Amino acid sequence: MSTGQALFPLGIEPGIFRAHPWKELLTTGAQTTWLFDALLIKSNVVDDRMIMSIWGDTPCGYSYRPSSGASGGLVTVWDSSRVEVWSTMSLGSILVIKGRLLLSSEEFVICNVYAPIDTTAKREVWERLSKIVLNNSDICVCVCGDFNAVRSWEERKGRGSVFRQAEADMFNKFIADSSLIDLPLCGRLFSWYRGDGVSMSRLDRFLLSEKWSEAWPNCIQVAYQRGLSDHVPLMLHVDEANWGPRPLRMLKCWADLPSYGEFVRDKWSSINLTSWGGFVLRKKLKMLKAELKVWHNEHSKNLDAKIAASKSRIAMLDSKAKVTTLLDVETEELHALSVNLHSMAQLQNSINRQKSRMNWLQDGDANSKFFHGYMSNRRRSNAINVVNVDGVYIDGVQDIRAAVFNHFSNHYKIVGSTRPSVESLHFCQLSFSEARMILCASWSSFIVTGNCQKELILHL
Repeated sequence: MSTGQALFPLGIEPGIFRAHPWKELLTTGAQTTWLFDALLIKSNVVDDRMIMSIWGDTPCGYSYRPSSGASGGLVTVWDSSRVEVWSTMSLGSILVIKGRLLLSSEEFVICNVYAPIDTTAKREVWERLSKIVLNNSDICVCVCGDFNAVRSWEERKGRGSVFRQAEADMFNKFIADSSLIDLPLCGRLFSWYRGDGVSMSRLDRFLLSEKWSEAWPNCIQVAYQRGLSDHVPLMLHVDEANWGPRPLRMLKCWADLPSYGEFVRDKWSSINLTSWGGFVLRKKLKMLKAELKVWHNEHSKNLDAKIAASKSRIAMLDSKAKVTTLLDVETEELHALSVNLHSMAQLQNSINRQKSRMNWLQDGDANSKFFHGYMSNRRRSNAINVVNVDGVYIDGVQDIRAAVFNHFSNHYKIVGSTRPSVESLHFCQLSFSEARMILCASWSSFIVTGNCQKELILHL
């Protein structure tokens, strides 16, 4: 998933697959990588022909649980050229697949869920899912599907709809106990619509484990237009959209590096410009920013790789010291590597602490997993994925940029309206004699010094 945009679609559709919504979405993403498709079906027969109507002619594998009575069946389809699935398992209302991505060798577990309506049966499903997630805490886990439950009263509205706080508390407890992350839904507020224009709920969602969020921190889930089904198709994908260059922000750890202060002073003094003060200050700051980017890349960027290289070199010297005496040069190198490793580890912890905005942590605290998890949550909460313009939701980098530009250009545009002026106002004026009287009274002293310098004190 490191190349391009990896999609994890979840479609909730009836048994008529000829109107499958992902057919239209596939034609719009020429640079996307389609990996999984998880669906709810109203059919007890699943064969290769049906899967081909869903996925197309590209190679794929699939696992399914047929429908039983009023309970819908489950189907999970994957791209067999990019995904290796080791095992599949059907546990009542849960369809589990386990495998790895061939490109990144990242192991995963995906649980396709169609939760029952009965409260007791739901509790059993939550307990079973929680065990699956906790037993696979060392790999990436994604739980997706129709949960038939909401987390708060804001996720359900309509005529005669009943919100059960006990069920919501039970659902929230399952998410918290399993340490799952519930992503915000982009594009819509609800995922299920009754059809009367009044009743709607958010029943479908993606729940991600911390390991999944660490592997792909830019995951977002987007709701698309509803088709024949009363459920909205959801898509989980890694947002690698190019929003342009990122602003350079000063890191606190820079001040701890001995070369930082001297570097800034030398670069600032070497920039010579002639113009008015404000222009010179702006240009010098801009040129210093470009120099700081280069300095940052050399001193405080890609610390993980530098730390790994230092550890590898220290391990090699330690192994050599077991069988022979190190040379003086190697001994000095070993000491320098240890000092450098300690310094880089401190820099890395400082950077993670600053990015996570956890100001209450002490300088000695270090918990990279916690830092990265908190940074991923901040990145998701600060991301602008959809904007509402006059009641219409707009997504995509270029469309959002255009909407923001048009908003501010219209806000600050000069409108041809009549503004108040002072031309029509009549002010009282002093006569010549009144003005002369005031000027004469204002002279308090007139002193002539020895060098003919005159000092005038004017009292107004």
